[in-house]
Amino acid sequence: MRSHLSLVNQKVSFASATLSLLENATEIGGGNSSLVQKALCESVLLHLYTAFHFYLRELADNNGIKNPAAIDSLPALVAGLNQLGKSPSEVVELQDLVAYQRGWLNSFLMQYERIFKSPAKKVEKKSFGTENFIELIDLTEQQEELLDMALNISSLQHWLNEFKSLVLRQRETGAEY
Repeated sequence: MRSHLSLVNQKVSFASATLSLLENATEIGGGNSSLVQKALCESVLLHLYTAFHFYLRELADNNGIKNPAAIDSLPALVAGLNQLGKSPSEVVELQDLVAYQRGWLNSFLMQYERIFKSPAKKVEKKSFGTENFIELIDLTEQQEELLDMALNISSLQHWLNEFKSLVLRQRETGAEY
């Protein structure tokens, strides 16, 4: 049980340390600063997701799921708890945070999933225009740009702070029972 708690704490520490490196890299600048910044941003995101992943297993462990190592997502945790007839408030809160489209957890998880998506194939533009047609603008490209802008130091810091406060608050509540 304590191993998942320790892993959550470790991964949060890794995310914090990497975020500090990112802040320093931004201040220093240099020739490859854009590449380094993007690499560090994704590293913070991956460490934070790993902390979230182990937090789900910590909740599974705390609620009596026999094989918490099998929990790899929030739906898997909910399914395991449903089999036990449990619906702890911590998990309900996580579900609510994920469902809230403009919330920190939803945007954090969307950014994480985006890392693993293959880039969309570019649509070739024809060199000649078509008469009597209105030109369409590809909104998916604009959405990708918006997602790129969302992965920055301030959003990462926000997600890290929100996750830490969530975990601490839920652990305190759980310790009371």
